[in-house]
Amino acid sequence: MTERAAKAAPAGITATAPIAATPVATGEARPPIISVIDVGASGIRMIIAELAGDGVVRTLEELERPIALGRDTFQTGSLSASSIRKAVNVLRQFRAVMDPYGVEHTRAVATSAVRGAMNRDTFVDRVFLATGIELEVIEGSQESLLTFAAVQRVLEAHPEYREGEALLCSLGGGATEWALVRNGQVVASITHDMGTMRMRELLRAGSADRRARTRILQHQAREMMNVVRRALPFEKVSWLVAVGSEARFAARVLAPAAAGSSPDLTAVAAKDLKKLADLLLPLPADQISAAYSVPPNETESLAPALLAYAELTRLNQVDQLLVARASMREGLLLHMVRSIGSASSVLFPDQTIAAAVNLAKKYQADEKHGLHTAALARVIFHATKQQHQMGEKEQLLLEVASIVHDIGEFVASGGHHRHTYYLLTHSEVFGLSQMDLEIVANVARYHRRGVPQADHPAYASLPRPARLTVNRLSAILRVADALDKSHSQRVQNPRITIVGDELQIRVDGGEEMGLERIALDSKAGLFEEVFGLRPVIVEGTG
Repeated sequence: MTERAAKAAPAGITATAPIAATPVATGEARPPIISVIDVGASGIRMIIAELAGDGVVRTLEELERPIALGRDTFQTGSLSASSIRKAVNVLRQFRAVMDPYGVEHTRAVATSAVRGAMNRDTFVDRVFLATGIELEVIEGSQESLLTFAAVQRVLEAHPEYREGEALLCSLGGGATEWALVRNGQVVASITHDMGTMRMRELLRAGSADRRARTRILQHQAREMMNVVRRALPFEKVSWLVAVGSEARFAARVLAPAAAGSSPDLTAVAAKDLKKLADLLLPLPADQISAAYSVPPNETESLAPALLAYAELTRLNQVDQLLVARASMREGLLLHMVRSIGSASSVLFPDQTIAAAVNLAKKYQADEKHGLHTAALARVIFHATKQQHQMGEKEQLLLEVASIVHDIGEFVASGGHHRHTYYLLTHSEVFGLSQMDLEIVANVARYHRRGVPQADHPAYASLPRPARLTVNRLSAILRVADALDKSHSQRVQNPRITIVGDELQIRVDGGEEMGLERIALDSKAGLFEEVFGLRPVIVEGTG
């Protein structure tokens, strides 16, 4: 701990050693100070870091305070007044640590415990009024994105684990985030509502017999794996990568030599996980704490987590668990650095696109048509940037909507645009929030026939900025979809220019595009309303 940390950290808050520095390009004359805060199910944690002029992110403080917000949510559905008061006090203390540093940028997020609470808006508002910290409640898919950002940095130093398929498992207090990684890229993700706190409650409510308690946890792990297998497109994985404090405990105890030589990624033998769990299960918390130098508040989750990991390695037929020293907070830090350095808030767009393609495959949509429509939409997006003034995030949402706009045909061809909306709002796409998915679902819903209307409940319920985004992206998608009406990808490399009040789409072989011309005439109205330009197909190379 630094001398400054010793002076700054309030009583009751644990300050841990800085995490490894991360290279980053920055042109700042004065190194900016940033912070990230994670309000989780079992604790509140913060990293304060400096974007140093020598091109690294230097962690100044890493603080944490245990608080069981998840217990309230999972037992009663709401955060209690007592828990809210404790959390607000912790965040006040964190603010007192941040201020002397002159923190310029902060991102604070809350995960499953707050996300699942019926009074989450009250909690978020209370935090802001008391501390000035704007707390963002993020979805499971965003957790996966941020965790993977940190894990990817670890895997880059271990190319031997980047080939083939791997399952990334982030076992949290309130939920488990899963991501399928194929050749180093996430292609799909899912959030399962079983976390270590729920496992502990199951053990408390079950039999006192150790074997019976073990069977309960093994059953829950099997049920979770069944859900994951139905949701993610894989048959067999080569690697199971775990993230979380319990996994790091297993690496420290079971593979100390490996953890010492390669602290960022440690292989733990699967056969040893259950042995350690069986050893810990009957021990009282104070004995575990003393024997293994673990904070008392963390001891109860160790045995359940280790049993779950043991069962998951067995079910996936892997002989080792890869433990990555990474966390969502480090992913948050990387995300902030990217936003500050490049003015872009989009992380891993290629992975989000890959997840959209896999969703389209799941519902047997025409993949070639979806990808070609996305490519056409991207060209139109760039050609009209001066008119719509949207950025990278909106472009990504447009491309996702283009890829999946026909998935509703899996349900029925008639009214498939409405079925597409339903499927999207009940799906996860890696890297997209629930609001992102609402926008994508509305854009895809308006790719044919009807246009956005104030009397459409799903559209009308969106905030005004989101409705404007839906209008603009829907207008572009309708034109792009019309240009591949035949699903034969006839329009290749279109040259798009704005001439007067026309959006001229210059294509070769225009005489063969009667179907596309008819479709464009019928679907161009929204584009003209939104942008004041009439899309027309022009033949030739001029």
